[in-house]
Amino acid sequence: MGHTKPSGLFLLWVGAAISIAEIVTGTLIAPLGWQSGLLAIILGHIIGCFVFLLPAGYLSAQQNQTAINATKSVFGQQGVWLFSLLNAVQLLGWTAVMIVNAQLAMNGISKSLFGYQSVAVMSVIVAVLIIIWLLMDHSWLFKINNVIVVLLAIGMVLMLWTIIHEGRLTSHANLAPISFGTAVELNVTMALSWLPLIGDYTQHTDHPFKTSMASVSGYFVASIAMFALGMLTVILTGQSDFTTVLSHSSMGLIALLIIVFSTVTTTFMDAYSAATNIANLVKTKRVNLVAIGITVLGLLIAMFVSMAYYQNFLYAIGAVFTPLFAILFVSVFLMHQRLSLPLNFIWWVIGVFGYSWLQKLDFFLGTTFFLLLLLGLGVYLTGLVTKKYPLMTD
Repeated sequence: MGHTKPSGLFLLWVGAAISIAEIVTGTLIAPLGWQSGLLAIILGHIIGCFVFLLPAGYLSAQQNQTAINATKSVFGQQGVWLFSLLNAVQLLGWTAVMIVNAQLAMNGISKSLFGYQSVAVMSVIVAVLIIIWLLMDHSWLFKINNVIVVLLAIGMVLMLWTIIHEGRLTSHANLAPISFGTAVELNVTMALSWLPLIGDYTQHTDHPFKTSMASVSGYFVASIAMFALGMLTVILTGQSDFTTVLSHSSMGLIALLIIVFSTVTTTFMDAYSAATNIANLVKTKRVNLVAIGITVLGLLIAMFVSMAYYQNFLYAIGAVFTPLFAILFVSVFLMHQRLSLPLNFIWWVIGVFGYSWLQKLDFFLGTTFFLLLLLGLGVYLTGLVTKKYPLMTD
Protein backbone atom coordinates (compact mmCIF):
# COMPACT_ATOMS: atom_id res chain seq x y z
CA MET A 1 0.00 0.00 0.00
CA GLY A 2 3.05 2.29 -0.14
CA HIS A 3 4.07 5.15 2.14
CA THR A 4 1.34 6.97 4.05
CA LYS A 5 1.70 10.06 6.25
CA PRO A 6 1.11 9.63 10.02
CA SER A 7 -1.93 11.95 9.76
CA GLY A 8 -3.37 9.68 7.06
CA LEU A 9 -2.80 6.61 9.22
CA PHE A 10 -4.38 8.37 12.21
CA LEU A 11 -7.55 8.95 10.19
CA LEU A 12 -7.39 5.46 8.66
CA TRP A 13 -7.54 3.93 12.15
CA VAL A 14 -10.18 6.38 13.33
CA GLY A 15 -12.23 5.07 10.41
CA ALA A 16 -11.45 1.48 11.40
CA ALA A 17 -12.77 2.11 14.92
CA ILE A 18 -15.94 3.92 13.83
CA SER A 19 -17.87 0.73 13.46
CA ILE A 20 -21.25 -0.74 14.32
CA ALA A 21 -19.39 -3.78 15.77
CA GLU A 22 -17.60 -1.57 18.32
CA ILE A 23 -20.88 0.11 19.29
CA VAL A 24 -22.69 -3.23 19.63
CA THR A 25 -19.90 -4.58 21.86
CA GLY A 26 -20.13 -1.42 23.97
CA THR A 27 -23.83 -2.11 24.64
CA LEU A 28 -22.83 -5.31 26.48
CA ILE A 29 -21.02 -3.20 29.13
CA ALA A 30 -24.08 -1.11 30.10
CA PRO A 31 -25.09 -3.24 33.15
CA LEU A 32 -21.99 -1.90 34.98
CA GLY A 33 -23.37 1.65 34.89
CA TRP A 34 -21.65 4.57 33.20
CA GLN A 35 -18.88 5.14 35.79
CA SER A 36 -17.63 1.55 36.15
CA GLY A 37 -18.38 0.93 32.48
CA LEU A 38 -16.30 3.88 31.31
CA LEU A 39 -13.43 2.83 33.58
CA ALA A 40 -13.56 -0.70 32.10
CA ILE A 41 -13.54 0.77 28.59
CA ILE A 42 -10.51 2.98 29.25
CA LEU A 43 -8.51 0.27 31.09
CA GLY A 44 -9.29 -2.30 28.39
CA HIS A 45 -8.13 0.05 25.65
CA ILE A 46 -4.91 0.93 27.48
CA ILE A 47 -4.03 -2.77 27.84
CA GLY A 48 -5.09 -3.69 24.30
CA CYS A 49 -3.41 -0.71 22.65
CA PHE A 50 -0.12 -1.29 24.50
CA VAL A 51 0.11 -4.72 22.84
CA PHE A 52 -1.22 -3.18 19.63
CA LEU A 53 1.60 -0.59 19.68
CA LEU A 54 4.83 -2.39 20.61
CA PRO A 55 4.97 -6.05 19.51
CA ALA A 56 2.69 -5.38 16.53
CA GLY A 57 2.77 -1.86 15.06
CA TYR A 58 6.21 -0.65 16.14
CA LEU A 59 8.02 -3.93 15.42
CA SER A 60 6.52 -4.04 11.93
CA ALA A 61 7.50 -0.42 11.27
CA GLN A 62 11.00 -1.02 12.63
CA GLN A 63 11.56 -4.12 10.49
CA ASN A 64 9.60 -2.83 7.44
CA GLN A 65 7.43 -5.93 7.27
CA THR A 66 3.92 -7.04 8.24
CA ALA A 67 3.12 -8.02 11.84
CA ILE A 68 2.71 -11.65 10.79
CA ASN A 69 6.03 -11.70 8.90
CA ALA A 70 7.69 -10.11 11.96
CA THR A 71 6.88 -13.30 13.90
CA LYS A 72 9.50 -15.09 11.77
CA SER A 73 12.27 -13.73 14.03
CA VAL A 74 10.93 -15.88 16.89
CA PHE A 75 8.80 -18.63 15.28
CA GLY A 76 10.58 -19.23 11.96
CA GLN A 77 9.00 -19.61 8.52
CA GLN A 78 6.66 -22.38 9.72
CA GLY A 79 5.27 -19.93 12.27
CA VAL A 80 4.68 -17.31 9.58
CA TRP A 81 2.70 -19.83 7.52
CA LEU A 82 0.62 -20.96 10.51
CA PHE A 83 -0.14 -17.47 11.79
CA SER A 84 -0.87 -16.18 8.27
CA LEU A 85 -3.49 -18.89 7.90
CA LEU A 86 -5.02 -18.24 11.34
CA ASN A 87 -5.04 -14.50 10.71
CA ALA A 88 -6.69 -14.91 7.31
CA VAL A 89 -9.42 -17.02 8.96
CA GLN A 90 -10.10 -14.44 11.70
CA LEU A 91 -10.13 -11.59 9.15
CA LEU A 92 -12.55 -13.52 6.97
CA GLY A 93 -14.67 -13.91 10.11
CA TRP A 94 -14.51 -10.16 10.75
CA THR A 95 -15.51 -9.42 7.16
CA ALA A 96 -18.61 -11.56 7.66
CA VAL A 97 -19.36 -10.07 11.11
CA MET A 98 -19.16 -6.52 9.76
CA ILE A 99 -21.47 -7.30 6.84
CA VAL A 100 -24.00 -8.93 9.21
CA ASN A 101 -23.93 -6.00 11.67
CA ALA A 102 -24.32 -3.51 8.84
CA GLN A 103 -27.25 -5.29 7.16
CA LEU A 104 -29.08 -5.71 10.49
CA ALA A 105 -28.76 -2.00 11.25
CA MET A 106 -29.57 -0.98 7.66
CA ASN A 107 -32.67 -3.20 7.57
CA GLY A 108 -33.91 -1.84 10.91
CA ILE A 109 -33.64 1.75 9.76
CA SER A 110 -34.85 1.02 6.21
CA LYS A 111 -37.98 -0.67 7.59
CA SER A 112 -38.70 2.35 9.78
CA LEU A 113 -38.06 4.89 6.98
CA PHE A 114 -39.27 3.12 3.84
CA GLY A 115 -41.11 0.00 5.04
CA TYR A 116 -38.59 -2.19 3.17
CA GLN A 117 -36.07 -4.75 4.35
CA SER A 118 -34.00 -7.51 2.75
CA VAL A 119 -31.05 -9.40 4.20
CA ALA A 120 -29.69 -10.27 0.76
CA VAL A 121 -30.01 -6.77 -0.75
CA MET A 122 -28.46 -4.94 2.21
CA SER A 123 -25.63 -7.47 2.49
CA VAL A 124 -24.83 -7.21 -1.21
CA ILE A 125 -24.84 -3.38 -1.09
CA VAL A 126 -22.21 -3.44 1.68
CA ALA A 127 -20.08 -6.05 -0.11
CA VAL A 128 -20.16 -4.13 -3.42
CA LEU A 129 -19.07 -0.91 -1.70
CA ILE A 130 -16.20 -2.76 0.03
CA ILE A 131 -15.06 -4.11 -3.35
CA ILE A 132 -15.19 -0.59 -4.87
CA TRP A 133 -13.04 0.66 -1.96
CA LEU A 134 -10.54 -2.16 -2.58
CA LEU A 135 -10.28 -1.32 -6.28
CA MET A 136 -9.50 2.36 -5.72
CA ASP A 137 -6.07 3.75 -6.55
CA HIS A 138 -4.01 4.05 -3.35
CA SER A 139 -3.60 7.86 -3.40
CA TRP A 140 -7.30 8.41 -4.14
CA LEU A 141 -8.32 5.86 -1.53
CA PHE A 142 -6.65 7.73 1.32
CA LYS A 143 -7.92 11.14 0.18
CA ILE A 144 -11.51 9.91 -0.04
CA ASN A 145 -11.15 7.79 3.10
CA ASN A 146 -9.91 10.81 5.10
CA VAL A 147 -12.90 12.92 4.03
CA ILE A 148 -15.36 10.10 4.79
CA VAL A 149 -13.79 9.50 8.23
CA VAL A 150 -14.05 13.17 9.20
CA LEU A 151 -17.71 13.18 8.11
CA LEU A 152 -18.30 9.94 10.07
CA ALA A 153 -16.78 11.47 13.21
CA ILE A 154 -19.08 14.50 12.91
CA GLY A 155 -22.03 12.20 12.26
CA MET A 156 -21.26 10.13 15.35
CA VAL A 157 -21.16 13.26 17.53
CA LEU A 158 -24.56 14.31 16.14
CA MET A 159 -25.88 10.80 16.72
CA LEU A 160 -24.77 10.82 20.37
CA TRP A 161 -26.26 14.30 20.86
CA THR A 162 -29.57 13.10 19.42
CA ILE A 163 -29.63 9.96 21.58
CA ILE A 164 -28.91 12.00 24.74
CA HIS A 165 -31.69 14.49 23.94
CA GLU A 166 -34.24 11.93 22.82
CA GLY A 167 -33.26 9.26 25.34
CA ARG A 168 -34.98 8.61 28.63
CA LEU A 169 -33.38 7.31 31.80
CA THR A 170 -34.75 3.84 32.44
CA SER A 171 -33.86 0.73 34.35
CA HIS A 172 -31.76 -1.82 32.48
CA ALA A 173 -32.28 -4.58 35.03
CA ASN A 174 -33.27 -7.06 32.32
CA LEU A 175 -29.82 -6.94 30.71
CA ALA A 176 -27.49 -9.88 31.14
CA PRO A 177 -25.09 -9.11 34.02
CA ILE A 178 -21.41 -8.66 33.25
CA SER A 179 -18.40 -8.58 35.56
CA PHE A 180 -15.86 -5.76 35.49
CA GLY A 181 -13.10 -8.12 34.34
CA THR A 182 -15.23 -9.47 31.48
CA ALA A 183 -16.05 -5.91 30.41
CA VAL A 184 -12.35 -5.00 30.37
CA GLU A 185 -11.58 -8.13 28.34
CA LEU A 186 -14.19 -7.28 25.68
CA ASN A 187 -12.34 -4.00 25.08
CA VAL A 188 -8.95 -5.71 25.02
CA THR A 189 -9.98 -8.41 22.55
CA MET A 190 -11.48 -5.87 20.16
CA ALA A 191 -8.10 -4.08 20.05
CA LEU A 192 -6.24 -7.41 19.77
CA SER A 193 -8.29 -8.37 16.72
CA TRP A 194 -6.39 -5.64 14.86
CA LEU A 195 -2.94 -6.86 16.00
CA PRO A 196 -1.93 -8.73 12.85
CA LEU A 197 -3.34 -5.94 10.64
CA ILE A 198 -1.49 -2.88 11.83
CA GLY A 199 1.84 -3.95 10.33
CA ASP A 200 0.28 -3.98 6.85
CA TYR A 201 0.01 -0.19 7.15
CA THR A 202 3.03 0.75 9.33
CA GLN A 203 5.63 -1.36 7.52
CA HIS A 204 6.48 1.32 4.92
CA THR A 205 7.92 4.14 7.00
CA ASP A 206 11.14 5.95 7.92
CA HIS A 207 9.69 6.98 11.31
CA PRO A 208 8.66 3.73 13.06
CA PHE A 209 7.52 5.05 16.44
CA LYS A 210 5.77 8.17 15.12
CA THR A 211 3.91 6.15 12.50
CA SER A 212 2.90 3.46 15.02
CA MET A 213 1.76 6.00 17.62
CA ALA A 214 -0.35 7.85 15.03
CA SER A 215 -2.07 4.59 14.04
CA VAL A 216 -2.70 3.38 17.60
CA SER A 217 -3.80 6.84 18.81
CA GLY A 218 -6.41 7.06 16.05
CA TYR A 219 -7.84 3.69 17.04
CA PHE A 220 -7.60 4.40 20.80
CA VAL A 221 -9.57 7.67 20.69
CA ALA A 222 -12.26 6.56 18.25
CA SER A 223 -12.75 3.09 19.71
CA ILE A 224 -13.26 4.44 23.23
CA ALA A 225 -15.87 6.81 21.79
CA MET A 226 -17.67 3.94 20.00
CA PHE A 227 -17.75 1.70 23.08
CA ALA A 228 -18.99 4.63 25.20
CA LEU A 229 -21.67 5.42 22.60
CA GLY A 230 -22.95 1.84 22.72
CA MET A 231 -22.93 1.76 26.52
CA LEU A 232 -24.59 5.17 26.95
CA THR A 233 -27.27 4.32 24.39
CA VAL A 234 -28.44 1.42 26.55
CA ILE A 235 -28.20 3.36 29.81
CA LEU A 236 -30.11 6.37 28.44
CA THR A 237 -32.81 4.57 26.47
CA GLY A 238 -33.16 1.20 28.17
CA GLN A 239 -32.87 -0.41 24.72
CA SER A 240 -30.13 -3.01 24.33
CA ASP A 241 -30.55 -3.09 20.52
CA PHE A 242 -28.69 -0.12 19.02
CA THR A 243 -30.53 -0.54 15.71
CA THR A 244 -33.89 -0.08 17.45
CA VAL A 245 -32.67 3.17 19.00
CA LEU A 246 -31.51 4.50 15.62
CA SER A 247 -34.71 3.50 13.83
CA HIS A 248 -36.76 5.47 16.39
CA SER A 249 -34.49 8.53 16.40
CA SER A 250 -34.81 11.60 14.19
CA MET A 251 -31.49 10.77 12.52
CA GLY A 252 -32.72 7.78 10.52
CA LEU A 253 -31.30 8.56 7.06
CA ILE A 254 -28.04 10.04 8.38
CA ALA A 255 -27.61 7.03 10.67
CA LEU A 256 -28.14 4.72 7.68
CA LEU A 257 -25.36 6.45 5.71
CA ILE A 258 -23.04 6.42 8.73
CA ILE A 259 -23.52 2.66 9.20
CA VAL A 260 -22.89 1.93 5.51
CA PHE A 261 -19.73 3.99 5.17
CA SER A 262 -18.31 3.16 8.61
CA THR A 263 -18.64 -0.52 7.74
CA VAL A 264 -16.90 0.01 4.40
CA THR A 265 -13.96 1.99 5.88
CA THR A 266 -13.43 -0.76 8.47
CA THR A 267 -14.07 -3.89 6.46
CA PHE A 268 -11.91 -3.07 3.44
CA MET A 269 -8.94 -3.22 5.85
CA ASP A 270 -9.99 -6.70 7.00
CA ALA A 271 -10.40 -7.98 3.45
CA TYR A 272 -7.13 -6.43 2.20
CA SER A 273 -5.10 -7.77 5.11
CA ALA A 274 -6.64 -11.25 4.83
CA ALA A 275 -5.65 -11.18 1.16
CA THR A 276 -2.11 -10.08 2.11
CA ASN A 277 -1.78 -13.12 4.37
CA ILE A 278 -3.09 -15.50 1.72
CA ALA A 279 -0.82 -13.90 -0.89
CA ASN A 280 2.14 -14.64 1.39
CA LEU A 281 1.08 -18.29 1.55
CA VAL A 282 0.44 -18.87 -2.15
CA LYS A 283 3.10 -16.44 -3.43
CA THR A 284 0.93 -14.21 -5.60
CA LYS A 285 1.05 -10.44 -6.13
CA ARG A 286 -2.64 -10.17 -7.09
CA VAL A 287 -3.64 -9.03 -3.59
CA ASN A 288 -6.66 -6.96 -4.68
CA LEU A 289 -8.14 -9.90 -6.58
CA VAL A 290 -7.72 -12.14 -3.51
CA ALA A 291 -9.27 -9.39 -1.35
CA ILE A 292 -12.34 -9.33 -3.60
CA GLY A 293 -12.60 -13.11 -3.19
CA ILE A 294 -12.39 -12.70 0.60
CA THR A 295 -15.21 -10.12 0.49
CA VAL A 296 -17.45 -12.41 -1.58
CA LEU A 297 -16.75 -15.35 0.76
CA GLY A 298 -17.43 -13.08 3.76
CA LEU A 299 -20.75 -12.11 2.14
CA LEU A 300 -21.76 -15.77 1.81
CA ILE A 301 -20.83 -16.50 5.44
CA ALA A 302 -22.74 -13.40 6.56
CA MET A 303 -25.88 -14.60 4.81
CA PHE A 304 -25.83 -18.21 6.02
CA VAL A 305 -24.00 -18.36 9.40
CA SER A 306 -25.54 -17.36 12.76
CA MET A 307 -24.16 -14.43 14.79
CA ALA A 308 -24.93 -16.22 18.06
CA TYR A 309 -21.22 -16.95 18.59
CA TYR A 310 -19.99 -13.34 18.23
CA GLN A 311 -18.67 -12.99 21.80
CA ASN A 312 -16.94 -16.40 21.60
CA PHE A 313 -15.39 -15.31 18.30
CA LEU A 314 -13.81 -12.32 20.09
CA TYR A 315 -12.44 -14.54 22.85
CA ALA A 316 -11.00 -16.99 20.30
CA ILE A 317 -9.02 -14.12 18.75
CA GLY A 318 -7.64 -13.23 22.17
CA ALA A 319 -6.72 -16.86 22.87
CA VAL A 320 -4.73 -17.22 19.63
CA PHE A 321 -2.99 -13.86 19.29
CA THR A 322 -2.34 -12.79 22.91
CA PRO A 323 0.24 -15.54 23.59
CA LEU A 324 1.78 -15.08 20.13
CA PHE A 325 2.58 -11.41 20.66
CA ALA A 326 3.49 -11.91 24.35
CA ILE A 327 6.25 -14.33 23.29
CA LEU A 328 7.29 -11.97 20.49
CA PHE A 329 7.47 -8.99 22.90
CA VAL A 330 9.58 -10.79 25.52
CA SER A 331 11.92 -12.28 22.90
CA VAL A 332 12.53 -9.11 20.87
CA PHE A 333 12.33 -6.32 23.45
CA LEU A 334 13.49 -7.98 26.70
CA MET A 335 15.75 -10.95 25.83
CA HIS A 336 16.90 -9.76 22.37
CA GLN A 337 17.14 -13.47 21.66
CA ARG A 338 14.70 -16.35 21.28
CA LEU A 339 14.07 -19.75 22.75
CA SER A 340 14.29 -22.82 20.51
CA LEU A 341 11.42 -23.11 18.01
CA PRO A 342 9.84 -26.14 19.79
CA LEU A 343 9.86 -24.28 23.13
CA ASN A 344 8.27 -21.17 21.60
CA PHE A 345 5.49 -23.24 20.04
CA ILE A 346 4.97 -25.12 23.33
CA TRP A 347 4.60 -21.81 25.19
CA TRP A 348 2.19 -20.57 22.50
CA VAL A 349 -0.02 -23.69 22.85
CA ILE A 350 0.09 -23.31 26.65
CA GLY A 351 -1.04 -19.71 26.17
CA VAL A 352 -3.93 -20.67 23.85
CA PHE A 353 -5.34 -23.19 26.32
CA GLY A 354 -4.34 -21.08 29.33
CA TYR A 355 -6.47 -18.21 28.04
CA SER A 356 -9.65 -20.30 28.36
CA TRP A 357 -8.66 -21.51 31.82
CA LEU A 358 -7.79 -18.02 33.08
CA GLN A 359 -11.18 -16.71 31.89
CA LYS A 360 -12.80 -18.73 34.69
CA LEU A 361 -10.85 -16.74 37.29
CA ASP A 362 -12.50 -13.50 36.07
CA PHE A 363 -9.44 -11.36 36.89
CA PHE A 364 -10.54 -7.72 37.32
CA LEU A 365 -8.10 -6.43 34.66
CA GLY A 366 -9.20 -9.07 32.18
CA THR A 367 -7.77 -12.38 31.02
CA THR A 368 -5.32 -10.88 28.52
CA PHE A 369 -3.46 -8.79 31.11
CA PHE A 370 -3.07 -11.78 33.42
CA LEU A 371 -1.97 -14.04 30.56
CA LEU A 372 0.58 -11.49 29.27
CA LEU A 373 2.21 -11.34 32.70
CA LEU A 374 2.26 -15.09 33.37
CA LEU A 375 3.29 -16.17 29.88
CA GLY A 376 5.86 -13.40 29.52
CA LEU A 377 7.40 -14.38 32.86
CA GLY A 378 7.38 -18.06 31.88
CA VAL A 379 9.19 -17.40 28.59
CA TYR A 380 11.73 -15.10 30.27
CA LEU A 381 12.51 -17.60 33.06
CA THR A 382 12.80 -20.41 30.50
CA GLY A 383 15.38 -18.27 28.70
CA LEU A 384 17.46 -18.17 31.90
CA VAL A 385 17.76 -21.96 32.19
CA THR A 386 17.84 -23.09 28.54
CA LYS A 387 19.94 -22.24 25.51
CA LYS A 388 18.90 -19.09 23.64
CA TYR A 389 19.35 -18.43 19.93
CA PRO A 390 19.77 -15.28 17.80
CA LEU A 391 16.58 -13.78 16.40
CA MET A 392 15.97 -15.01 12.86
CA THR A 393 16.46 -12.62 9.96
CA ASP A 394 15.87 -12.97 6.22
